[in-house]
Amino acid sequence: MTTIWGTLESSVNLAISKFAGYESALDFRALIMVAHSNFQQRVDIVSALCEQLLPEYPRLKDYEAVIAKIQAAQKARNKFAHNAITSDEETGEVSVSYATARGSLKTKTEIVKLEAITDATAKIHGAMCALHTLVTGRELKPMWER
Repeated sequence: MTTIWGTLESSVNLAISKFAGYESALDFRALIMVAHSNFQQRVDIVSALCEQLLPEYPRLKDYEAVIAKIQAAQKARNKFAHNAITSDEETGEVSVSYATARGSLKTKTEIVKLEAITDATAKIHGAMCALHTLVTGRELKPMWER
């Protein structure tokens, strides 16, 4: 999951560079501008660039669906990347515990199934493929469809 996530992050950076009009895929000017931006800010930049470019480049018409896939991938990844994962020595079960404090404190612990991590990884890879298609205009199917 972590390796695929790194590819998605790099793809977002590349999309910013290309949509901003730089020739080089990873132009130093674009990299400087996003070096200290968090991932959500980078996704917002891609979205805003696509919105502005849409009248000139109608093939970007599906950008909102791509942004939604990226955001869903981020949410799925964050569940595992930013929370405590523990295993119960007696049962062998693995669980993830997390908390939110928006308005009030809420905590939750749930059993982690391997399928959940596989699904999160698939969302990340699917988002990366969708972004690749948006940037290049050439469809890149997820690895399980090739």
